[in-house]
Amino acid sequence: MQIISGKTIADEIKVKLKESNGAAGISPCLAIINIGDNKENLLYIGLKKTAVDAIGGQSRIINLAEDTQPEQLLEIIQDLNRDAGVDGILLQLPLSPALEAYREEFLQAIVSHKDVDGFSPLNRGLLMGAEPAFISCAAMACMDVCHKYLKSLEGKKVLLVGNSFDVIQPLALMFIKEACEVNIIPRYYPAAMQDIDIAVVEHGAPLVVKKQGIKPGALLIDAGFHWHQEKVCGNVDRDELADAEGYLLPVPGGMGPLLIAQLMENLCKAARKE
Repeated sequence: MQIISGKTIADEIKVKLKESNGAAGISPCLAIINIGDNKENLLYIGLKKTAVDAIGGQSRIINLAEDTQPEQLLEIIQDLNRDAGVDGILLQLPLSPALEAYREEFLQAIVSHKDVDGFSPLNRGLLMGAEPAFISCAAMACMDVCHKYLKSLEGKKVLLVGNSFDVIQPLALMFIKEACEVNIIPRYYPAAMQDIDIAVVEHGAPLVVKKQGIKPGALLIDAGFHWHQEKVCGNVDRDELADAEGYLLPVPGGMGPLLIAQLMENLCKAARKE
């Protein structure tokens, strides 16, 4: 199975964005709001800051205490909305347990033209129409890989495993618009893979996707993340699929770098007011 290097594609995207930004004389600014000291959140924020630097942009990291009150966070979001020097606003998820209940309210508070994550209810709703604005970076990453390796998607049989608002839900709409036959299930089981051309597996268990039932030439996108035997892995058993015919965007080295590269695409679009 051909392994798709998300890092290689992401690096190519960032080089082009840096060249384009330099030619246009712009330096996109991304504001990232972080609550508390979640180690994974801090790691992802560091990766995003590095990516912003790579495209010639600027980052503003707003670190808030774990006990930040909802009204305080909403006030900060409104200040960033009004700040002409900020092109994109990102609220790092997941939130602290005390704030999670207000997540939709916070996402809705970010003005749609700065919502570079594509998470606001307005931008999620616009995806249903003919002219969506910002789309979830993870969903865009999946679609870019599909177009790059399969060209035309019309008539393809697609399996989506999961239910997330940032991956599975937007992808369902996007694949429908491409005239695909879409099947959505909450958890992976081998029989569901029968005759599938494209599979995006978000929910599952470590290495649960084996060779059984995989159609020759299929494109598999691993959107899972697990610690297994002291190593990072996804839902797809990459080693068992080594001699299969098809394509795999793996974990690690697949979705993660591409998602951040798509975030940079959205940030540059916001800076250009496109």
